[in-house]
Amino acid sequence: MTYTFTPIARIHSCFKEKFGIPRQPNLVKDAPSFLVFEPEFASPEAVRELQGFSHIWLVFVFHRSKPGQWQPMVRPPRLGGNKKVGVFASRSPFRPNPLGMSAVRLTSIEQTDQGPVLHLKGADILDQTPILDIKPYLPYSDIIQDSVGGFAPKAPGSDLCIEFSSQALAQCREREKEIPGLITLITQVLEQDPRPAYYDESPKNSHKIFGIRLFDFDLKWTQKGRAIHVISLDPV
Repeated sequence: MTYTFTPIARIHSCFKEKFGIPRQPNLVKDAPSFLVFEPEFASPEAVRELQGFSHIWLVFVFHRSKPGQWQPMVRPPRLGGNKKVGVFASRSPFRPNPLGMSAVRLTSIEQTDQGPVLHLKGADILDQTPILDIKPYLPYSDIIQDSVGGFAPKAPGSDLCIEFSSQALAQCREREKEIPGLITLITQVLEQDPRPAYYDESPKNSHKIFGIRLFDFDLKWTQKGRAIHVISLDPV
């Protein structure tokens, strides 16, 4: 049996490419995004009373995953990218049905001439991702006190030290006029160590420059051990 779904909205996030997206929601809790409904679903009545909920569930499509890419075993980053687990014991985007689900903070609902716009924080979702459904987060039901997290029992810790070059710091302060809290956001993103879990830290890679596309710039940095040095924010 085959089912067909129509996206109800698209999310506009600061993450413009897959590299650098947090591996789970709310790890970068200040990551801003907003959700715009497709015209046929852009009804103020459809979100009536939603503003009373602090968080919502987003059901979305991993639209950059190519059909047929799924495998029964995957290598989750949480296990260093070296150990395999079953795809259904992971949150890999490469699934038989490429569906994702994230609980994110709903900060406000803006009513516009084109319909309601949901302003969000903490999404781990690529820019322009199609949204299939929205559901309110219910603390009395969705928080399970005696739950067990398997091989990921708690949020990953970070002992990374993030420092900004004088150039990067000046660029951030200038851009914070339009992107409030940008320094905090960049720090939260880099604290997750977005490099591949299997990255080779041998001396030959000690001067490698990494880049993440955020908003309308490329964030450039180097990393040596647990120290990250932010170089610049390069326009794209």
